[in-house]
Amino acid sequence: MDRRGFLFGTSLTAAAVAVGLSGCTDQTGQPSSREAGSGELPTRVPFASVKPDLPELDGGVPPGYFTYPADPVKRDGFPYQGASGPITALLQGNAAGTPRGSNPWWKAIEEASGFGFTIASVVSADYQAKLQVTLAGGDVPDLVQIVNVPGLPGVLDKYFADLSPYLSGDAIKEFPGLAAIPTETWKIPMVNGRLWGIAQPRPPAGRIASYRGDLFAKYGITEPPDLRDGQDFLEVCKQVSDPKNSIYAMGADPAGWMMPAMLEMMGAPNVWSEEAGKFTHQYETEVFKAALDQVTQMFKAGYLHPDSASAGAENYTWWQGGRTSIYIQSIAGWSGYAKQFPQWKLDVLTLPKWEGDGPAAKHLLEAGYGAYVAIKKGSEERIKELLHFADFVASPFGTQEQLLLGYGVEGTHFKRENGEPVSLPPAQTDVPPGLGYIGAQGSAVVYTPNDKTIVQKQYDYLKTVLPTGVDNPARGLYSEASVTSGASAATAINDLQKEIIIGRKPLSDWDAGVQRWLSETGEEQRTQYQEALQKR
Repeated sequence: MDRRGFLFGTSLTAAAVAVGLSGCTDQTGQPSSREAGSGELPTRVPFASVKPDLPELDGGVPPGYFTYPADPVKRDGFPYQGASGPITALLQGNAAGTPRGSNPWWKAIEEASGFGFTIASVVSADYQAKLQVTLAGGDVPDLVQIVNVPGLPGVLDKYFADLSPYLSGDAIKEFPGLAAIPTETWKIPMVNGRLWGIAQPRPPAGRIASYRGDLFAKYGITEPPDLRDGQDFLEVCKQVSDPKNSIYAMGADPAGWMMPAMLEMMGAPNVWSEEAGKFTHQYETEVFKAALDQVTQMFKAGYLHPDSASAGAENYTWWQGGRTSIYIQSIAGWSGYAKQFPQWKLDVLTLPKWEGDGPAAKHLLEAGYGAYVAIKKGSEERIKELLHFADFVASPFGTQEQLLLGYGVEGTHFKRENGEPVSLPPAQTDVPPGLGYIGAQGSAVVYTPNDKTIVQKQYDYLKTVLPTGVDNPARGLYSEASVTSGASAATAINDLQKEIIIGRKPLSDWDAGVQRWLSETGEEQRTQYQEALQKR
């Protein structure tokens, strides 16, 4: 599936007045200690030049657009004049299909933005190692995508600019594209009360239980199921499963995908819960154990592919081949698969509370991509230059700049069909890798070219699940143990879940597994999160 649309696409932004900065800085452009650590988020200024067909709503529901504006707006301030030098970036992404020197999309972005730039791209699986090597070498690019590494607060302090004086409060109005990014997204690069970067906004909707309507119809389900409770959900899984003929409701790794869905339905905490400053992990709750038991029963009943725990990478293959009909995935995949396979009649189940009484409370994820982009320490002038480049990448839906960033050069990378931009083959190879992670707002609105039905369905789904969603109280807090000892301990307890689900170990082993996790990392994480909360 083409990931180009996940990196760019559509956006929402601000029509804001440029405001100068008057904060004190030292000789490197860094804020004084008086200004750092306030935790103040940027002021949100939505873009008002393009009216959506479906309005933005409280609770994180993004606006929806049935069509792309016929006459995109030209932004003020671009091309930027007087850039002091080319920009270097280290970002996640595949290698560039077409090198910069012969890439018409890349050249057009440089001309429109006023900045020359180069990108060193590394696939996400290898990115953490590459980041650590780069930091150890000391030759840090201007823009660096940040993932969890040991000692992260110290790493940020040493190499990167605290962006709080440039972006907190009304200061962000100097950068209208960035000012349009939803407020919740700015919590992603907030560490210890300071803003360390720019994240790509996305609705925090988490996972969706998408299903193939064509396969449901074969088993007699011709309308979207109205799931009243957990038993209704199990009945649907039973109806679309035929184990004797190798047909199953779903094929994803049950610990990684079905368990989170079950935990939502049963009302478990979103990873951690917090009450009066005391943190409790979902592993410690009785509801987690009950969810684990229920997923084990689903596996025994033949609703889950028998190889799902060991060959979960085949999940998509089974779904595409018609062996499974329910595919739990990120919401980002909804439009893409619907456009790629219209014959599937793709739709989404709204999961219910297990005992009934409405939809389950959605476990909200971060309101954007978690690996944000930081700016290397430097002079105030250079930092602001780099922020203007990021502001260009964050150009709003309905602007000429966003159309270029999202779809490329008209006639080369896209054409218009019924007024809507539709990609052409060169778009697959010419897209600059990873650039959209610098705040591009492709998923900050609901929009799919030439598909009003999908836009309406996605908007209605988000309107249903987002306002009542449950956040993780540890979000935005840093725990060193979660990065160090937490990694191996998480693998061990995840493996235990799978062994219980497939019947290799009894459910009674779970309590001992939780105690091991607590002793290896959980108690230390709890203490660190509680201390970080007190300092917030």
